[in-house]
Amino acid sequence: MLHKNLVKARKEKGFSQKQMADMLAMEQTTYSKKERGVSRIRENEWMQFAKILGKDVDELKDDISQDKEKDHTLYLNIIEIISKYNQKLEEENSLLRRQLGK
Repeated sequence: MLHKNLVKARKEKGFSQKQMADMLAMEQTTYSKKERGVSRIRENEWMQFAKILGKDVDELKDDISQDKEKDHTLYLNIIEIISKYNQKLEEENSLLRRQLGK
């Protein structure tokens, strides 16, 4: 899950991933993984990012909560579809049992 606001804020400041990583005393690949959502960003890291980028931590995190809400909605939709499918299978099984019983 890409941290879009973090990427946007970094680019607005004109920083490369390497420059951010250097300021944070981490490898560029490590920073890249955090930005892409591959590695978890700890709260103290969010605070460091915000300080370097001159942003509020919540400004950098906003897109994540929106993505989580989208994921949750998608999850609920999938559950509803599966439930309807199971119900249809139950009805078909019941019909087949009645036909076999005749």
